Amino acid sequence: MSRPFRPGEAVWVELCTPDPGRAETFYRSLLGWTVRAERLGATTYRMCSVDGRDVAGISDATALHGGRPRGWLTYFAVDDVARSAQQAVALGGELVTPPRYLPAAGTGAAVVDPFGAAFGLYQGESRAGVQALNSVGALCWNELDTGEPDRSVAYYRSLFGYTVRQRTDTPTGRPYTLLMLGDVPVAGVLELDNAWPNLIPSKWITYFAVASLDDALGRVRDLGGTPTVGPVASPHGRLHLVKDPGGHTLCLIQLQDGLRPHPTPATRR
Repeated sequence: MSRPFRPGEAVWVELCTPDPGRAETFYRSLLGWTVRAERLGATTYRMCSVDGRDVAGISDATALHGGRPRGWLTYFAVDDVARSAQQAVALGGELVTPPRYLPAAGTGAAVVDPFGAAFGLYQGESRAGVQALNSVGALCWNELDTGEPDRSVAYYRSLFGYTVRQRTDTPTGRPYTLLMLGDVPVAGVLELDNAWPNLIPSKWITYFAVASLDDALGRVRDLGGTPTVGPVASPHGRLHLVKDPGGHTLCLIQLQDGLRPHPTPATRR
């Protein structure tokens, strides 16, 4: 999977945590990752792979992104990271990590959207992004959970040029919006209950594929994590939200078919 991603596609995922060593132990055992250390300035970046293909990163929250945000970050491909960062701020977001060149990779930045969801911008060079999708241990979907779905969708449409498709036949019964590039869905937006006193910030959720959801949930418990919401029967397979030992939320899904479309040749804008 060496083809470039199109602008607006979720291109990379990174766990930003104050205890990267503990996270490495958890995800090695849960998802079968091999982890290698790469130097990033004065800190160490943990590059995670499955069968020799890079699928995610683990960073030290005390050394990267100014200590915030924490948890799973979704990075989106852009053609010009400096310009996209400026636009993200102009639309009401907050730039928490200015564009930074990453050796043997590209240039990245981190933003918090107007409703509290942290995400990244990535202009790939030698490393286009994740090297596997939909396989066991790899990324298969990215979803924004938000109590402000209309305004959140408007923000990301303005930033990345998405079109949208509404779904009403969702497993949770809550409204769901697909963010589209052309006729290809690239991410989802789930509407959460945001009535007082249940005011919660928006959050990007990373989905990883597992061979057996039941076995994976057992490993989550054994490794010190916590299953939270689920299991949910979706059209693409059973899924369950969990928290890792650091309290960071992710979603595990036993895929029945490909959920995240594989990248197609980039169309430059």
